[in-house]
Amino acid sequence: MVPYFFLLSLLLMGIATGLMAGYLRHYSGEQLLQLEKSRAASLAQIFENSLWSDFRPLIPLANKPAKLQQAARQAKLRDAVVELMRGTDVIKLKVYALNGLTLFSTDAEQIGEDESDNGGYRSAAANVPASELAHSHSIDAFERTLTERDIISTYVPVHAPDGKVEGVLEVYLDATPFVSSSSRRLMWLTLAICALMGVLFIAQMLVVLHAGRIIARQALALEDANRDLDQRVAERTQALENANQQLEGEISERRRAEDRLDRLAHHDPLTSLPNRLLFHKRLQQALDRPEIGERGLALLYIDLDRFKDVNDTMGHYVGDQLLMAVAARLSAHVRPQDLLARLGGDEFVCVLDQLDSRDTAGIVAEKLLSLFNQPFAVHDNDLYLSASIGISFALGDGADVDTLVRNADIAMYQAKSTGRNRCQPYTPELSAAAEARVAIERQLRQALDNHEIEVHYQPKVDSASGALIGAEALARWNSPMLGSVPPARFIPIAEECGLILPLGELVLEKTCRQLAQWRQQGFSIPSVSVNLSVKQLEHDDLPQRIQALLDRHGLAPGQLELEITESVIMAVDDAIVTLAALRKLGVRLSIDDFGTGYSSLAYLRQLPVQVLKIDRSFIMGIGAGKDGEAIIRTIIALAASLGLDPVAEGVETQAQVDFLRQAGCTAIQGFHYGRPQPPQRFMADWHDKIGI
Repeated sequence: MVPYFFLLSLLLMGIATGLMAGYLRHYSGEQLLQLEKSRAASLAQIFENSLWSDFRPLIPLANKPAKLQQAARQAKLRDAVVELMRGTDVIKLKVYALNGLTLFSTDAEQIGEDESDNGGYRSAAANVPASELAHSHSIDAFERTLTERDIISTYVPVHAPDGKVEGVLEVYLDATPFVSSSSRRLMWLTLAICALMGVLFIAQMLVVLHAGRIIARQALALEDANRDLDQRVAERTQALENANQQLEGEISERRRAEDRLDRLAHHDPLTSLPNRLLFHKRLQQALDRPEIGERGLALLYIDLDRFKDVNDTMGHYVGDQLLMAVAARLSAHVRPQDLLARLGGDEFVCVLDQLDSRDTAGIVAEKLLSLFNQPFAVHDNDLYLSASIGISFALGDGADVDTLVRNADIAMYQAKSTGRNRCQPYTPELSAAAEARVAIERQLRQALDNHEIEVHYQPKVDSASGALIGAEALARWNSPMLGSVPPARFIPIAEECGLILPLGELVLEKTCRQLAQWRQQGFSIPSVSVNLSVKQLEHDDLPQRIQALLDRHGLAPGQLELEITESVIMAVDDAIVTLAALRKLGVRLSIDDFGTGYSSLAYLRQLPVQVLKIDRSFIMGIGAGKDGEAIIRTIIALAASLGLDPVAEGVETQAQVDFLRQAGCTAIQGFHYGRPQPPQRFMADWHDKIGI
């Protein structure tokens, strides 16, 4: 048992000794690192306060090693650092930029090296100082080369005045005396522990065996140290190889990135066609050619018709796929010398170069339009599309890019306004029309600010008695600059330029205010209807705004009737929800211009409306044939079956009144009973004719 006990005791003593020695070694090392880190931080603060302002100009030169070395020499930075660190344990100092490149080193050959993969650098760049202890066989100090030294390298962040990390300082401290002293203390402590353990053994043999164990452990430690050193050398070598490969890869990637950026800067990312920038550059080059007057050049401005409907109904993904298909089809049918580009959205341009005559541009435009006769296969759908094309010619319609594009754009809008799916050459008259439209838009904005918009009222009468049962509020504009502008002229412009919302709000406000004034004057009209636009119906808070308007003027909800066309209802998501909220307030709702939209009867049954207005286009057919009259009778019967009140608008003759009365239409509106009139005249004409 003695040998076993001896072996077990020896094993336990070795374990206890190893644990205590390991802890002491670790604790001593940590204390040394913390001490030196604190000293390095203090030195770094001294460096930051004394010399960092001299090093800051090196930061912009971080990618130019040659210039860094030259700048360091010119600034005599090494001499300044040596002088500052004289009398300290600092033997070497390095400064890094935030991209990992060495801005400065007391060893000039290391300036410009990339240390971005260094863990200590990355930690300090993240504002966390880091230290590491390493044994160096040879290191270049300020004034000499030191050998067999224990070096503590500490990475400390250098801060800008705003507190942000501006660079990293690596301070090399000679810790050899501290390490030697610590090792000696550790050795004596270990021996003391071993001696204490040795008291437990009486036999002299244990001392001999213990001494042998120490020798064996030291030999093993030496082998481990050599193996660790070899591994570190291999790792450093591999790290250098990896850094070199990474640098080569980054250079190649940067070249590829520059090529990609150049393409992205000059080509549309969706269709790969030239973009607006490249188109402008190429067209300007073509216009600058001396022979431009001899070789004709035309610009085709191509805009897809109703492309927004595709995006709204099928989603932007399908819309993008459709744009790619259109670009591919157009590209396949233009000549090599021509330029096809995408300006953005659903707008394309094509520069036709070297034309024989102006007629050739029209022929090419018609050919491009014919490409849209066949459907586009997109996402398992056959999509039909058309386009409108405006044409302008170099020199004749513009000698610079902007004028040429603007005139082609004007011609394109003319093609759209006259039916779409056609081409339109530019003429000076088109510019005059466009300028007139711009003038109307400008004056309309001022009119809204200057309260030039008036509200006139057209009567609605009972078809049997002729008594007044309501009115429709209609916007009228008498401009000091333009004179009387018809609603058919300024309302579409208001819709296009985004003024329809303030215009609609103005009409609502004036109508409710007028109803309140009439009531005070003893003229209590049953109800007044006001047209709602798409923009107004799109606002979720419309019911709350209507309620506030009624409360402000003290009106009953039934005195206000809101007219909405079929197309407006179909264009607004959740329109039924908004209309139901309005109906819950007690406001009357009517479908305007019924029969001209595309809503289904099933959808009509879901609408919370009370009034169905028959469009004047049907009324004009009374007396012209039985088919038109049959349609009117059908609409009136439909209204009756749905519990709606039919109102005929656009009635101008007594014959139309007689037919509508006989067909069962109880309410009539039109010139036969009165044109839209200002409030005071309307009240004067109808004060004694109000129906109950």
